Amino acid sequence: MINPNAKQELRRSTRKVRRAMSKEEITEQSARLVNHLLNWKPYQEAQTVMMFLAMPDEPHLEEAIKQAWAQGKTVCVPFMHETPGMMDAALIRSFDDLIVAQYDLLVPNPATLKLVDPAELDLIVVPGVAYDRTGNRLGMGAGFYDRFLPKATKAKLIGAAWSKQIFEDVPVDPHDCQVGCLLTEEGVIACCECSVKS
Repeated sequence: MINPNAKQELRRSTRKVRRAMSKEEITEQSARLVNHLLNWKPYQEAQTVMMFLAMPDEPHLEEAIKQAWAQGKTVCVPFMHETPGMMDAALIRSFDDLIVAQYDLLVPNPATLKLVDPAELDLIVVPGVAYDRTGNRLGMGAGFYDRFLPKATKAKLIGAAWSKQIFEDVPVDPHDCQVGCLLTEEGVIACCECSVKS
């Protein structure tokens, strides 16, 4: 049984480090991270991909989304429901399909929402507060991805984070999902063969 405070303590310390990054640092490291993704064979082979719309201190994936459209891929982003912990994959064909929501974050426009079955996704780029090198993930604590990812039965899961968010060991519970690889500004790290814990 993990220390119930361990997750909160790691979230707090890691987010503090992330928030200390400058805009220039985030822009430069995001470009490197995206370049590693675009050159990763599983991404190149994927036809239907899901990426996240970043908070200010997360890796920014807009350029990867643009490139995916240019390559004819189907692109989805998360749509969080008002029901706690529930989300879907929303199809976007341009950034015009997004609106500015709370905290100036971009989200899919509910008025034009088109959902994609998670089972159709080939690849999901997963955000996280912290990861370890075996693919364990610490999220924000709301459980959106831990509920969603098991439905994406064929998708390869790659966790996107800054290298300073990768630790030797991350506290997890049995319901927490793993990713198969990690994507940082330094490159792609293979973690495990499985994409979701059984």
